[in-house]
Amino acid sequence: MTRKTKEAIKATAAIVIVVVAVFVLWIYPLNQAGKIVSRPENEPAPLDLKATELKSDSLSFVTEDNIRLWGAMFAAQDQPGDSGTAKGTVRGTVILVHGLFEGASSQMVKAAALTAQGFAVVVYDQRDFGRSGGRYCSGGYFEANDLQAVVARLELENRLIHPVIVWGEDHGAAAAVLIWERENRIDYVVAENPVVNGRDWQKRIIRQRDLSSPDIMLGILWWWMKQKSGYEIDIDQTDISDQFGTALVNKPGRLLAIACGDGDTAANPYVEELHSFGTAEWLLYPCPPDQPLFDSHQEDIIAAIEKLLRP
Repeated sequence: MTRKTKEAIKATAAIVIVVVAVFVLWIYPLNQAGKIVSRPENEPAPLDLKATELKSDSLSFVTEDNIRLWGAMFAAQDQPGDSGTAKGTVRGTVILVHGLFEGASSQMVKAAALTAQGFAVVVYDQRDFGRSGGRYCSGGYFEANDLQAVVARLELENRLIHPVIVWGEDHGAAAAVLIWERENRIDYVVAENPVVNGRDWQKRIIRQRDLSSPDIMLGILWWWMKQKSGYEIDIDQTDISDQFGTALVNKPGRLLAIACGDGDTAANPYVEELHSFGTAEWLLYPCPPDQPLFDSHQEDIIAAIEKLLRP
């Protein structure tokens, strides 16, 4: 092999390495990051209040970063008062916060069941979903501030009847846990399959959107997600473990966690880490295929919430 041939091979190898590095560190993760944080292309149909049989008012909330959220409030069934807002006419207020790739419409089975139990129910499209504004979601971090804006607006309009229960799914549950530590207007939290941290959020979206990314790429993906969305969020800021533990110590008996699982083990390894705290009230059920967890275990979950509210 001549010297010129060796140099050509080295140059070719260097070019290949550069191309692979550009693809692995730039093109591929940037493409994936955009799909992870951006608004879903095939969103569920927005909630049509006229199609529901529940008495309702439409609501509008403005977040800290000036994003408008659309929502609605449903009156407690068979209760007097205008939309269930008059004090003394309802048992309390339940704020339902939907999960990933869903919207307020996904909460209607819960809303019907809870209003039948005498609760006023609030639903809203989270940022980046449904009728609400925003181009990117954050897995619970900014959604926690959004939830606080919802609570503040309801209180301002005298619609926040205690006890106040926030029932969140996925990143909605993460938002509830994150804000509960500093939000005293929230009395109880129901965390359903909570997103535990940024890694958990990434993996859920990658799975639900049929994307592909090995774990070794998640750090690079996280960096590009921040560049794409403009959200300066560190990975440790998305971890709800500290707030979860604080709630168990400072607000004992006020947290109900619901998760997919088998026996005494949560199916999601991240959620299982929260389960290992051992002091919260947990409900673990096999996840039904293509069906919300609540639909399959409605009576048990409602009974657990009733138990949570007993002094």
